[in-house]
Amino acid sequence: MRSHRLKLLALLLVVSIQACAGKGGGVGGRIFIVQRETEALSVYDSSRREILPVKVSGLGNMRHATMAFSRDLRWAYVATRNGLLSRINLETLEADAQVKTSDNSIGLAISQDGRFVAVAEYKPGGVTILDSASMEVVARIPALAVVDGKEVRSRVTGLVDTAGNRFVCGLMDGNEIWVIDASSPGFPVEKKWKTPAPNPFDAFLTSEGRFYVAGHFESDRLSLVDLWHPEKDVREISVRDIASEAERTRPVKMPHMEMWASSGDEAYIPIVGEKRLAVLDRKTWAYRKSIPLRGNPVYALMSPSGREIWVTFSGGDDDRFIEIIDTETGETRGLVEAGRKIYHLSFSPRGDEVYVSANEDNRFIVIDAGSRKITGDYAIPSPSGIFGPWRAFQIGF
Repeated sequence: MRSHRLKLLALLLVVSIQACAGKGGGVGGRIFIVQRETEALSVYDSSRREILPVKVSGLGNMRHATMAFSRDLRWAYVATRNGLLSRINLETLEADAQVKTSDNSIGLAISQDGRFVAVAEYKPGGVTILDSASMEVVARIPALAVVDGKEVRSRVTGLVDTAGNRFVCGLMDGNEIWVIDASSPGFPVEKKWKTPAPNPFDAFLTSEGRFYVAGHFESDRLSLVDLWHPEKDVREISVRDIASEAERTRPVKMPHMEMWASSGDEAYIPIVGEKRLAVLDRKTWAYRKSIPLRGNPVYALMSPSGREIWVTFSGGDDDRFIEIIDTETGETRGLVEAGRKIYHLSFSPRGDEVYVSANEDNRFIVIDAGSRKITGDYAIPSPSGIFGPWRAFQIGF
């Protein structure tokens, strides 16, 4: 009998080891890569330096899909363009629950206390809030606005979490910025600002949670809200020297502003359609200067050290390069060729590696940030967004 039990325990141990081998290392080392065209996520194990043989499938339209993580790293939440919110078990890498929140969603955020997940809805237009544990819808907040004398439901963009257990978002058609209180019954909209420019398109929150900065569709103007002083009006910001207004161009659109860079007392803004980064003073938010670039920038990603900005481009041969800018001198420190049509990039939490999705080449690239050499190159179909579990511990996502 004892021999039989030992054999059974040995068999269970082997099965457990094989299961672990299939699933990879610890949860904290897993990085999720959106497969833009296949309704799935690939999983890269940064500890074992391999793409895991499992993937998370059946998630919906993954164009512009975004992810948030619970602070206990038990769950990941994925919002997709066809209005699906999926919850993924980070240990088993299986979809645990799925809710249809709307016809079209564009982003999500998890509350400061981790109790609620909010989804920004394009159609019908509003914010849907779910209990993160039960996945039940607890509130639907229609984004009602008056446009040309008629009440409409606006598309909602730029959704972020912030301190005080609040969500902040923009109403693209209503030309407003809202603060939603997730700590009060009924989730009231406690503050509304009218934006100076129309069509707030996307936004970012500064790392301390104070300033919410919204970009506007086809505009070089930004709207800034000081969340520490909500009694103040929205400020309009220019990304160019007022003296150069005669040379003003009209951007095609604003980039996804989560990838804008901020370090010390400066913010670095990639200007669509112009080969430059605008540098703004973080204290006054006035324009300081521009940094010339090799092409038309899309993303400007700050290294965790604050010393370098890694910039990606769109158009022609430029879209396969990453230009590295020194924040101290404003000069180019290097150039990395990382594949055609770079759709996303992300630093590891301590800044030793950079993860890159080269969409047209169907490759996921790992770059050593110090040597700037490619240390990993993996085949993944239609890679796009890259999301790591460290996002669970950062405000503004």
